Parts: sequence; structure tokens; C-alpha cells
Amino acid sequence: MEMNEYAVTPETLKIRQAWTLDLKVEWAKAKIREWVHYWGLDGVYVSFSGGKDSTVLLHLARELYPDIKAVFIDTGLEYPEVREFVKTWDNVDWVKPEKSFRQVIEKHGYPVVSKEVSGRIERIRRKPDDVEYVNHWKYGIKPDGTKSAFRLPKKWWYLIDADFKISDRCCLELKKGPIKKYEKKNNVVPIIGLKVTDGIKRRMNYCKEGCNAFNAKRPISKPLSIWTDQDILRYIKENNLPIAKCYGDIIEDEDGKLKTTGLSGTGCMFCMFGVHMEQCPNRFQQMKINHSKQWEYCMKPFEEGGLGLKHVLEVLNVPYE
Repeated sequence: MEMNEYAVTPETLKIRQAWTLDLKVEWAKAKIREWVHYWGLDGVYVSFSGGKDSTVLLHLARELYPDIKAVFIDTGLEYPEVREFVKTWDNVDWVKPEKSFRQVIEKHGYPVVSKEVSGRIERIRRKPDDVEYVNHWKYGIKPDGTKSAFRLPKKWWYLIDADFKISDRCCLELKKGPIKKYEKKNNVVPIIGLKVTDGIKRRMNYCKEGCNAFNAKRPISKPLSIWTDQDILRYIKENNLPIAKCYGDIIEDEDGKLKTTGLSGTGCMFCMFGVHMEQCPNRFQQMKINHSKQWEYCMKPFEEGGLGLKHVLEVLNVPYE
């Protein structure tokens, strides 16, 4: 296996994604070893969200280095079961952001559809009369007339005129900002559980940097990059790993694929990124059943102390009860 992976081709990525789980496990461990060897054990940490991906990552890392530090960002958006699960692990630093989610959406706006869509809408609204600027963020036409790889899909144009703020800054305020302060204060670099199947940008970054981005502006290790959701579930099942209770159990469906009987993912509880693609019951419909207090807080109008998500979801045409 190569020590560094720069300019990985999409074809190579597909080959690696088709590897057996045993080979992917060895590959991930090799990448963790490379990272720790380069930075030292005291110079790295495992980003631990309490989700199933980061649970697998932390298990892999501690099989190699039992004393490796883990860090959990306590944003206030985690499912209660996830917070309780994180508490069962030793040697985990808890980092808290300076602002709450409510303060972030009040100042910047709601996270809707995706980071790319929310970010483009926010920028278009910033300078609506600047034709060149709008052309860049809406149509993907650069100032020199060439086209960029991204544009605002036409089906989301109507959100430009929505009667609420829209932004992609929640992650920056609640996660990236606080963790970067932690990294600077402690002089450490992260090992995180991102997979290329989680988004186009992550796939592009992998093809550019590989698993271990030693020379990136923010050095980062992503040992699970080539893993799939099925790999994660199979590893948990085969190793009898505990996971947060909100996932339920791991079972096989009628097609022989593994799935969870509860939530399929445990990202930020109140985030609306990707909810429009979920089958019913979606995350908010499930929240009404299993976390009724949090659901009521989400749906309550903002001016009454809630988050005002009911109106936003109605504009997105997403069911919530």
C-alpha cells in the first residue's frame, strides 16, 4: 500500500470501494498508523460524534492505540441517546461552541437542502443587484465567462425569495469554529470518519488528497473514506460494537442488506440538510414519536421561543408530523 495518495483517479476509488471489508479494515488501520507515526500520538485526536461511523473509527484507532484521545463537540443538537452513549467512553474531551443553534439561525439563517444550496442562496441574497455576482452563484458562470462545477439547481430558485433567512454557517459556528480553536490550543490534528459516499465534495477531496492529507491547510486523516454504509453496519455487527440506542438494532432487510431498526443517521437533530430526500417517516416525523419535547421546540414559532421549523418545512414541502 502506498504511503501517500495524491491525485487518486475516480477509477482507483471505485476499485477500492469494491474491496472486501477485511481489506478495508487493514487499509484504514494502515492510514491511522501513518498519521500517528507522522504527528505523534500526542499530536492527533479522533473526532467522535457518537454516530455509528465515528464509533467504528474510534474502535479501529483504539485497537492500535488504546490511549488515543477522542473529542466530542457538544453542540446541543445531538440526540439525547447519543450524548449518553458518548459518556460511556473514556478519554473523551467535550468541546462546546459559544453560540446555540437558535442564535446561529437568528443571525445567519436556516440550514436547508444542503450546504451548497444554502450557501449559494445566502450569497445571492447578499448582492441581488450585482448581475456578475448573481450569475456566479446562481448559474455557475464565473466572471471570466467560464462555467464552474457548481450552480444553484433550478428547483431551488424559489427559495431565494423565501420569507426566512437561509445560510450554511451553522456548521462553521457550532462545529468547525470550536474544533479549530481546540486544535490550535492543543496543537493536534484530527482523524475523522468521513466517507466519500457522503457527498460530491468529499469524493472530489479524496481524489485530490487521498485518506491522509498531510499537506492540506488543515491536515486531516479520513481512514474510512472508501467505506460504505454497509461496511460500517457489517463491522459493527461482526465486532458486536455498542451503538447509540436511537439506532435500534441492526438487521437484514428482504434484499439481504443491513439496516438499523431505528434512525439511519444521527447528525444534528434539528438540521434540515437532506430531509427532503428521506422517505416517510423522515427524521422530524420520527422525532415527534420518539422525542416529542424536542419536536415541539423545533416546530414552535421562533417569536414564541421555538425554532420555527414548521414554517420552513412547509415551504420545502416536507412533512413533519
